[in-house]
Amino acid sequence: MELEKVTAEIRPRTQWEAIDLGLRLTGEHSIALLKGWMTSVYPFGLLILGICHQSVGWGIFLIWWLKPIWECVALHPLSRSLFGEHSTWRESIKVLTDEVFKNKGLLLMGVILTALGWFLHSDNGDEGNSKAGFVFLFWCVVFGLLFYRSPLSRSLVLPIRYLEGLEGARHKARYQTLSYRSASSAIGLTCICLLMELLLCGSQVYFAFLMLPDGVEMSEFLTWDAFLEGESKFLPNWGWVVLGVCYLNAVSVVAWFYTGGGFGLYVNTRTWAEGWDIELKFKGLGQRLGLILLGLVMLGSSARVEANQDAQRVLNQEEFKIDTRAVYEDEEREESSDSSSKAGDGVFAGIGQFLFWIIVITAIIGLIWIVIHNLHMFRGSPKNSAGELKKVTTVAGLNVEPESLPSDLLVKARKMWESGQYKEALGLLYRGAISSLVTRQLVEIEESDTEMDCLRRVVSRGEIASASYFALLTNAWISQAYARRCPNEKVVNKLWNEWPFQEGGHK
Repeated sequence: MELEKVTAEIRPRTQWEAIDLGLRLTGEHSIALLKGWMTSVYPFGLLILGICHQSVGWGIFLIWWLKPIWECVALHPLSRSLFGEHSTWRESIKVLTDEVFKNKGLLLMGVILTALGWFLHSDNGDEGNSKAGFVFLFWCVVFGLLFYRSPLSRSLVLPIRYLEGLEGARHKARYQTLSYRSASSAIGLTCICLLMELLLCGSQVYFAFLMLPDGVEMSEFLTWDAFLEGESKFLPNWGWVVLGVCYLNAVSVVAWFYTGGGFGLYVNTRTWAEGWDIELKFKGLGQRLGLILLGLVMLGSSARVEANQDAQRVLNQEEFKIDTRAVYEDEEREESSDSSSKAGDGVFAGIGQFLFWIIVITAIIGLIWIVIHNLHMFRGSPKNSAGELKKVTTVAGLNVEPESLPSDLLVKARKMWESGQYKEALGLLYRGAISSLVTRQLVEIEESDTEMDCLRRVVSRGEIASASYFALLTNAWISQAYARRCPNEKVVNKLWNEWPFQEGGHK
């Protein structure tokens, strides 16, 4: 993965900012998405509706069941566009055929469920009552298989499976690593997009019914009794066709933005976990230094070549002639000729050396300027002019001085939590963590930093600063302090049992 080719700004974002990034990517590359989708998924969906023309409702069911396959077609151009590449509609067709082959189990299960549901819900007169138990069992099986089809956080799972190509235990481990901070947002995105899908489909159907000619009434169909009697009684066949096309249109629009939002979450989660923004900064610094050294070598060599060319041009002029003489000629004439030649060589050699040293001095000054300009990347523990630790007293409005914290910090915080003082308990843990990180010189934190600034600094240091625990604590503290939302029992137990910092922030 060549991060230097990324077209978007790579930086740690909040979850909804990450979703917004994915939606903006979808909007910017909507033409590529439209071409790929309309030449691959949309014809496939129409083919399914055509095959199920005698019971279009079950064709709609099969289209819905295969949505995890359709969304891979939308993800392909989005993932390529992030790195400056452009996808073609032919690639979308290939992605669709490849995904259908890879997910043949999901496809086969969907076809079986569609055929079975078609059979159980068909109109067979008195046999309908005898099938009632099987119909109930059928829908129980469908709901039970939903988690096999995909989890609610499918928008986050899809890039892990499609882009990283992980399956089985490796996929599960990777998902657990990336989902701890983004799974809830992915589930929220699923719920929002599901409502949008229903709204778009319903609005199209309502508009179609408004366009019905006089004399055609739908009130005799759309009743509860008609629904219990079967799909042919609930809607006429042409009504099911209209509903199928409208649903396919709604799926086509929402799937793009749903996939884009999940892709934005995936990119942001990897940025937090793997420090993509820090890696890009170091690569940029390395490229600048490399260009300066390359320019130094090229300029030095070109100066020497130019000096030699100038000398050759002078020697080729008419004033310079080659004279031959016997070895016994006057020595004074020989010395005069030699001194004249050496003087000419010395002038041009001196000019070349002068230019070379000018280039060397300029490069050294430029290198010093770059190091000074990026001194914060090489700076160690924050110290003042006297060589002592930089004094940090408050961070995000919280007192983090070691003297202000109890020696039995963890015990006192647990007692606060058990007595219902949730905000105070998490605040005490957060203050203790910040105090310990600053006191032990693990992270450089400024008094003007917010909670997210502190989290970025800790994550950049990695597990030496207990980054995963601090991220969990920061999320719990922000949720409680600003949203009055308590973390669940699993998170609370991890906060008590995995405390990695010193008591009271002392060494």
